[in-house]
Amino acid sequence: MTCEECGTKLTTAKYCSGACRQRAYRRRSRDVVPTSPRLDTFAGRTTELAELTTLLGRNRIVTVTGPPGVGKSRLVHEVVANRQHVLMVELADVRRVPDLLAGAPRPGLLVLDGCEHVLDDCANLIAAHPSFRVLATSHAPLNVPGEQVYRLTPLGARDAKRLFVDRAVALDSEFDENASLLDVVCARLDRLPLALELAARLVRVLTLEEIVARLDDRFAVLTTGPRDAPAHHRSLHAAFERGYELLTEGEKVALHKFALMPGTVGQEMAERLRSRSLLEPDFTMLESVRQFALPGVSVTTPRPQAEPEEAALSWRDERLLRVAAMVAEGLTNKQIADGLHVSLRTVEADVRDLKSVLGVRSRAQIAAWTTQA
Repeated sequence: MTCEECGTKLTTAKYCSGACRQRAYRRRSRDVVPTSPRLDTFAGRTTELAELTTLLGRNRIVTVTGPPGVGKSRLVHEVVANRQHVLMVELADVRRVPDLLAGAPRPGLLVLDGCEHVLDDCANLIAAHPSFRVLATSHAPLNVPGEQVYRLTPLGARDAKRLFVDRAVALDSEFDENASLLDVVCARLDRLPLALELAARLVRVLTLEEIVARLDDRFAVLTTGPRDAPAHHRSLHAAFERGYELLTEGEKVALHKFALMPGTVGQEMAERLRSRSLLEPDFTMLESVRQFALPGVSVTTPRPQAEPEEAALSWRDERLLRVAAMVAEGLTNKQIADGLHVSLRTVEADVRDLKSVLGVRSRAQIAAWTTQA
């Protein structure tokens, strides 16, 4: 055995002296801190990579925000992959952020990945070191002086399809890259990278038709993330639940209400949901966010504020209204499923959601609400 610093022969220790130990420490501190290599490819985001690189060159603090599963962490890893003197700090499992830079050599760039649950600590860290360059990811901005916020949106249609195909082919070399349902899968999953990657892993056991049929229950299906991924990237539900737990009770209620009837949420509360990346910049809601929020809806009004034809309804809202109308006609769940060309399980879930949303217990009460609306 030899000293790891100078090569002197040793018997047990790693270094021959305290001086060699200190030199080794200083050398490691000066060296590049590489990001973890990824075995999979990085699909798309050419424009985002260029824009974020430019922002980093012009601003001391840049925070990448966006909804759960939109690919904030992966984009940041790609941006800093070839940079030197990067200190990458993963905050997903951290409850308190100490002064990471106290007494340490100055990195060229400090990356704080996943700040949403420790925003105050991260802001204090940045304030304590005003000269450091920082790149952060978070559901919400840090709200510190000099911060430039970069809102990351879902993938474009072409890149979303490319990502799904890339991951699917890696698991099944015979996967049909021109499958007609690819566009449907990507659109239904809001072109969210995490959702697409989790769905692609299902091609080993399901056809695309079967995957599409299960997307109404996506949070129960998209649960097969890689074993080495962070816990909140192993399932779509975990990704959304992590941000949901950070909401105040008022924000949770507002999120549930917006999922069913956006008009019932005031402008101030809608702004708060948007600042946490749960609403899009134009105050619309991604379908995945809506499906996550619908089971917890509790409204005090028995009818929508606008007629269905006047409201901006998603396909999910429209189907719930159609299910309610068919319940009022006295149709069974099986008859409704056949009429809507969906699974019986989907209709049963819709009926449960309607009962929860309307605060009722029976199909007769759903029918009564339908005739009043």
